[in-house]
Amino acid sequence: MDLVSRTANPQGSILALGELLVDLIPAREHMRIRDPGPVLKTASGSAGIFACAAARLGAPVGFIGKVGRDPLSRLVTEALEQEGVDTHAITVSDDGAIGLAFIEYTQSGRNYQYYRSDSVGSRLRAEEVDEGLVSRAFALHFPGMLLELNESIRGACMKAAELAKKHGVLLSFDPNIRREMFRDEQAKKRLLEIVRRADIIAPTLDEGRLLTGKDTPGDVVRALRDMGPRAVALTMDKNGALVCVEDRAVLADAVLVQELDPTGAGDAFAAALCVGIREGMDTDRLAMFCNAVGALTVTRRGSIGMALPTREEADALVSSGASRIHEIALSHIA
Repeated sequence: MDLVSRTANPQGSILALGELLVDLIPAREHMRIRDPGPVLKTASGSAGIFACAAARLGAPVGFIGKVGRDPLSRLVTEALEQEGVDTHAITVSDDGAIGLAFIEYTQSGRNYQYYRSDSVGSRLRAEEVDEGLVSRAFALHFPGMLLELNESIRGACMKAAELAKKHGVLLSFDPNIRREMFRDEQAKKRLLEIVRRADIIAPTLDEGRLLTGKDTPGDVVRALRDMGPRAVALTMDKNGALVCVEDRAVLADAVLVQELDPTGAGDAFAAALCVGIREGMDTDRLAMFCNAVGALTVTRRGSIGMALPTREEADALVSSGASRIHEIALSHIA
């Protein structure tokens, strides 16, 4: 039985649940957060990037979330609409404003400074998750960092996961671990609870190691599969991606590109995974497709409306053969 046949709605939409943010990106080279100067504003948030990436890749997509009536809330809502995401399930609240994330680029990588404490997006409640909407979906996706923001949005995530299972909707999960939020054993237990419920997961190798206690890619993937997910895509940076769907595993070489900004690459990869599964791609093409989308995302700065690739760009990169595929038995992966 393949994954598509496991869902009650093979032609349903892909839903993303999460907190929308506004990223403020330095417009000048080597500009630090503390420096005066111009910044670029772009809609962001892990689930928002996922939703827009999936829509750009051709899937019908909806978003479940919460925004305020402030101008920046309007910015992010309109950005999703412009990308083709259905925003009817976004609750508009009179209480609170959208969260902000300032970014700086240093020699050691990106540094984020968040201004999101008690943001309106983090106040999504379980009762604001529409059961009818979830019941008609192909898949529901959310990132793991939401589980540690506060009790309110954690409850919304748990409710959405329960509804997905109740109605035969595939659950897609990106652990999206933020080490500053991975504070204690309770945080790990919450992540593992969702991993065990999930049908599709897309962790990095480091996240897989944290979740399983294993070290090698093969041991990590096998341990994750034993937890329950039927599709596991393990991203390994310059070592490519290990994609296992049902009983077939392939290693896809990394696509060599000039990296400008990794923001959103993992979210776009996860979106490609969900879109490809919905389209019934075989595992070889699925792995190449995910790699191509992730690679294209890092070649441009910003996220929604700036860096996410089109379907035409992704298909062209797949057709170029830039990512070679190696089939390997799951039991033999080192």
